Amino acid sequence: MRTLGESLGKVSLWEQRFLLWGFVFTMGVMIAGCRAPASVDIPLPPASTAVETSTTIDPTPLPPPPKTLIVCLNREPESLFIYSDAYLYGETGGEARAVLEALYDGPIDIVDYRAFPVILGDLPSFETGGARLEEVTVAEYEVYLNPETLLPANLRLGSPYLPVGCTGTECIEIYPGGEVQMERLVVEFQLLPDLTWSDGAPLTTSDSLFSFDLDRDLTIPTTKYLVDRTAAYEVIDDTTIRWTGVPGYFDPEYATLFWKPLPQHLLGDIAPEDLQNAELATRKPIGWGPYQIEEWQFGEQLLLVKNPNYFRAPEGLPNFDRLLFRFLQSDSTAAIQQLLTGECDLVDESLLGVSAAATLKQYAEEGSFKIDWVPGSEITRLDFNTAPVGRQGEAFFEEPRTREALAHCIDREALLTEVLLGFGVLADSYLAQGNPIHLDSPGLPIYDPNAGRALLSEVGWVEADDESFPRVAYGVPGVAFGTDFTFTLLTAEGDLNDQTASSLQDDLAACGVEVQVEAVDFSSLTAPYPEGPVFGRGFDAVLWPWPEWITPLCEMFAERELPTEKSPFGVNATGFNDFAYNQSCERVLLGRVDVEGYAQALLDTQEIFVQALPGIPLYQAPRFVAYNNDICGIEVDSLSFSVLFGLEHFDSGVECP
Repeated sequence: MRTLGESLGKVSLWEQRFLLWGFVFTMGVMIAGCRAPASVDIPLPPASTAVETSTTIDPTPLPPPPKTLIVCLNREPESLFIYSDAYLYGETGGEARAVLEALYDGPIDIVDYRAFPVILGDLPSFETGGARLEEVTVAEYEVYLNPETLLPANLRLGSPYLPVGCTGTECIEIYPGGEVQMERLVVEFQLLPDLTWSDGAPLTTSDSLFSFDLDRDLTIPTTKYLVDRTAAYEVIDDTTIRWTGVPGYFDPEYATLFWKPLPQHLLGDIAPEDLQNAELATRKPIGWGPYQIEEWQFGEQLLLVKNPNYFRAPEGLPNFDRLLFRFLQSDSTAAIQQLLTGECDLVDESLLGVSAAATLKQYAEEGSFKIDWVPGSEITRLDFNTAPVGRQGEAFFEEPRTREALAHCIDREALLTEVLLGFGVLADSYLAQGNPIHLDSPGLPIYDPNAGRALLSEVGWVEADDESFPRVAYGVPGVAFGTDFTFTLLTAEGDLNDQTASSLQDDLAACGVEVQVEAVDFSSLTAPYPEGPVFGRGFDAVLWPWPEWITPLCEMFAERELPTEKSPFGVNATGFNDFAYNQSCERVLLGRVDVEGYAQALLDTQEIFVQALPGIPLYQAPRFVAYNNDICGIEVDSLSFSVLFGLEHFDSGVECP
């Protein structure tokens, strides 16, 4: 539901840029020093009586050195193969995505929560064409999407299904046997004509089909989510490919159901299980984007040069001749220093966390370099366990008014100014404010500790006459009489989480609530049911980030996602279970964006969330990029896979506006 200062032989890039000049100068000295030995008699011509005139010979101008952009990353990518374990789940996936921005352009870009084609024609839609629903006959044992589980299944007697025209749970029918009519989604994509790989081979829809076939191979460690919901992915011709979903599956992001091409002419003869370690896939992949790999000095740097077959080359793109990634394997302090000394032209987000915000702000205000930032694609929330398992008499957050009171006690503005130093944005829903379907006026409780304290007392969390700390339960629903309001706040280890938890601790203490912070490693925090401390549903509260995407993840608070024995990977750790919310979320999850009621259902889930507050949205932390003053063309987007998105437009010097 988150580098080029040194070159060959440890020579700095700035020294490299002048190596050619140094070489010419050295050769000139060597030639000037080549004198004939004195012991050799050299015949001299007769003396001339003519008056000699001096002739000035203009030196042949040397070509300018290649225009090079130095990008500093944190770690060296373990693999550039998009279906590898390292790329999908490894620690260097972010760095790999940065490099792949240079090799691949698109095929579809996500900007401002909208999809834009790059190597495709117009994206399919119901309005303009390319997407349609078709009726299909489905018989027993055929694969369809079960509307209750939202999982692909074989249609059997008694199975629920969506008949033709049904767009919500209220019209689900039970399969009686024989043949029934259902609907399925069909989407077609058109590649731009005359695309080629960087080696000159044609790029066709067969390369996208090859990528799909790899994705569905059981030896490839992908989730198979889309593969399992695909009835057919078929080539129509060299530039046209068609995706057909299983009956009953409607993807709201259908315009992106195009598999990123992979070069079948190079990888097709390699067994899928061997691609994880194949150099052509992991270290020397080719693409269709602005650059191609020239040389990889492992552990140090990766040099890329212009792709001569880039489809946008006639536009003069990319603007840099060479792209050099340096792998610093250091912290933000060292990265910023190398930006100041010119050993980096651009410092990637992998080296710049919130801990660097103060330093970045200072140097940017001084004019030493530029920074850009946008809210990241994760919303940090304080989530409550509204229905703890195995915690009789300790349901601290079962009562909605208790959660509302704590929201009044938390100074979220202070989190923005003191923890994030003014970078980032406050969140007020389970959707980001930048999302076009975000509810405009959700009305989160304002910061008002007096109102919070009064509401806590009203609920039954009382203070003794001597204002003893913490408050004690007297008639609080779900909490044993006389229980102290002391709860444990779980979070993942890290500076930002530590600072946020400390601020929450102080704010809630001012309202008479004691918070004991426990930081664990992220893998432990997110372990599944029943062993996981959070998804096992035995926790009190948790501070954690959740991803934001085009389609809202309303299921985070839906009944269907409660972690249980039957659903051990459910994601609704809060235990929140509201009938109206569930109904609206079900309509969203069925994915019928083409019908009335879908948009309203999204707004309804947000309104109910804000009223009930199973969690308190806090903020979206920033994602940073820092670069030299003479660099331009950088545009950072919250949902882009890397801050190097659009790097073909990056430029420097006089070419910048």
